[in-house]
Amino acid sequence: MVNAKEWIVDEIEKSGRKINGHMEQIKTSDFCHIQKVPTSDGDLYFKATNAAASHEGALSAYLGRRYPGKTVNVMARDHSKGWFLMEDIGGEALRNIKDKQLWKRALQEYAELQVSELNHVEELLGIGVPDRRMSVLKEEIKQHLADMCKTGLSKAETEKVIELLPELVEMCDALDAILPASIEHGDLHTNNIRLVKDRIVFFDWGDASVSHPFFSTRIFWHALDDLIADESMWLGIVNDFRPYYLEPWTIYASMRELEKALQISDQLACVQRALSWHVYLTPSREHKAESYNRPSQWLQLLLEHRNLVGKHG
Repeated sequence: MVNAKEWIVDEIEKSGRKINGHMEQIKTSDFCHIQKVPTSDGDLYFKATNAAASHEGALSAYLGRRYPGKTVNVMARDHSKGWFLMEDIGGEALRNIKDKQLWKRALQEYAELQVSELNHVEELLGIGVPDRRMSVLKEEIKQHLADMCKTGLSKAETEKVIELLPELVEMCDALDAILPASIEHGDLHTNNIRLVKDRIVFFDWGDASVSHPFFSTRIFWHALDDLIADESMWLGIVNDFRPYYLEPWTIYASMRELEKALQISDQLACVQRALSWHVYLTPSREHKAESYNRPSQWLQLLLEHRNLVGKHG
């Protein structure tokens, strides 16, 4: 059986490049291993994903073909092993550039990509992107909500969350009625978005799924903490960013309907992220205890958000 190093060397030789230095371990975790590979034509990065993210190479390659320059350039991949080689993106992470207008532009361009993928859902599913559309999500909520509460919620918190079950199911139907599924990044924080010259580049698609597109904003909203002086300003800056995300979607629904959908998504995305950890991410880890309480943390965030919005509603 070919090991990772042999595969890397073979694929680089096929490309006409030569390795001209030592491979450097950049990251290693239960989710992935990343190595930097210096070559005669610039640095490459080798990424090996776990089972939960095995679609990342195929999805990155697909998006690279559809949107040249908007994501990583995949040079080679082995889907059966979750391996792929990509070129160095360059540029700088948005997290390091505290420019509100640039962040708004990035969010809007991401929405435009999602809009373009609305009619390509079957292709996404065909290359192995997980199916987490609303029909799937509803069943996951019914099946796993009680067990997720056991990962760290108090008795009072558990009662509040369980009481929400019928409403959460209704939220799934409400979102589905306004917009269909598209690509959902799953981890759209500003360290997974880079400015390369004047291009916005989105990468690290290992948590992606076919789901309600608005779920992507929940992680991005938390990234906005980097642009504010204290947490009391958070809801205000989120409201400032919302129109930039929603504008590309107005070709499919009215702004009023879209705003309603995004408000629902702010809550339901917390449950979707809890399920991501409970059903997909934690079971694929070697050290499961390290992320055992992640579902309860997201459910606590759901309760906190409802309380926050209620106070300002």
